[in-house]
Amino acid sequence: MKTSHVVSAVVLASSLLGCGVSRDELLAAQNDAQKEHQKNVALEAKVGNLQTALAQTNGKEPPKAGDDEALKAQIAELQKEKAAAEARSKTLDDFLKRFQKLIDAGKLDITVRHGQIVLALANDVLFDAGKTEIKPEGKASLEEIADVIKGVPGRRFQVAGHTDPTPIKTREFPSNWELSTARAVVVVKLLGQKGVRAAALSAAGFAESDPVGNNATNVGRAKNRRIEIVMLPSIEEIVGSQALAKLEDEAQKREEAREKNEPESAAPTKPAKGGATPKAPPAKVQPSPKKPPTLSPAPHGRH
Repeated sequence: MKTSHVVSAVVLASSLLGCGVSRDELLAAQNDAQKEHQKNVALEAKVGNLQTALAQTNGKEPPKAGDDEALKAQIAELQKEKAAAEARSKTLDDFLKRFQKLIDAGKLDITVRHGQIVLALANDVLFDAGKTEIKPEGKASLEEIADVIKGVPGRRFQVAGHTDPTPIKTREFPSNWELSTARAVVVVKLLGQKGVRAAALSAAGFAESDPVGNNATNVGRAKNRRIEIVMLPSIEEIVGSQALAKLEDEAQKREEAREKNEPESAAPTKPAKGGATPKAPPAKVQPSPKKPPTLSPAPHGRH
């Protein structure tokens, strides 16, 4: 991320501090922005080192076979990673700016978990206890979020439902698994109605299995009752474009090997006139040899 992104995040954090947002939340946001900046600095250093090495191979000493192309490929790969990291940093920075009011009101929390940008909304804002109908206040918050994420190109979002460990057992929701999943589906439908592409959305329920707060306290349990809208990484961000190309090549080779080893099927029957496939002639049934009749002994007294 560019330095300006870090500065803007810090300025935003300072303004939020005066609006009632907790210092811990501000420090977490600043820390996330700083981590993204450090990743970009490291990537820039790698690109610079590889460019230096490439320049040396193009100098007086002729490069070994394949060295030049390998260095170019590594530089291209790192430049893609750097661009992706900068895009994530910019998205995080934009989210912090555009969701300032929701963050200030305590309705939304923006974090980075497992390398993914996460928008977290408290269930208490969205739903009544044990229910899946979205409250008017929650609908207004989700509409604001929809207006922003539908403008993020080429990204998919997973809506994840979470609960605290308080058990539920009703005819509609036998456990927290059903409740958390149903809530996620309801949110997905609302986001779709507000313009987010259906193909960019998915829903999942985690029940109480992924807590972010201490379930021994009321505050912790309230934090665990939440809906998360997670910006999913692309497959290239997970494995890298070179590794992805290798996986695709290996898959193609396996497919070609299967086709090569498949036995040749019998030639199809030529269709009859009118396009109907003629029926196969009935198989000839060999008659079984007749058995001689069995003669039962006549009863005594009868002839």
